[in-house]
Amino acid sequence: MDHVREGDRIVVRLDPGEEVLDSLAELRDEYDIENGFLTAIGAVDRVTLGHYDTEAQEYSEEEFTGQFEVTSFLGNIGPDKIHTHIQVADDSFESFGGHCSGARVSGTFEVIVSLGETPLTHHLDERTGLDVFDI
Repeated sequence: MDHVREGDRIVVRLDPGEEVLDSLAELRDEYDIENGFLTAIGAVDRVTLGHYDTEAQEYSEEEFTGQFEVTSFLGNIGPDKIHTHIQVADDSFESFGGHCSGARVSGTFEVIVSLGETPLTHHLDERTGLDVFDI
């Protein structure tokens, strides 16, 4: 992972074989990030997607392997949680996505972290069973 801070942004490049969420956790620790929003593009060869059923209040997950273009990666990074969603496309140009529980870089992964002022801590929302912003 290579990165540089430019004011209220951190520009990050991940290399083949790196785990996206583990790398973002390292970045969070290095910069003491409490309030970042993430956007990225790149390529992965393994991705674990989650889908939350609000009625059952549970996640289902599935791992996919292959060569995928990351067409969208969005999320937030706070002191207690990294929450991301990912959209990937296969070589047939079919796309799918969901909550990102894991992804391994196959080519490159280019991330912009935009820092804010409000700490992005979470609390459990009893109605939905989800950890939501504590603002």
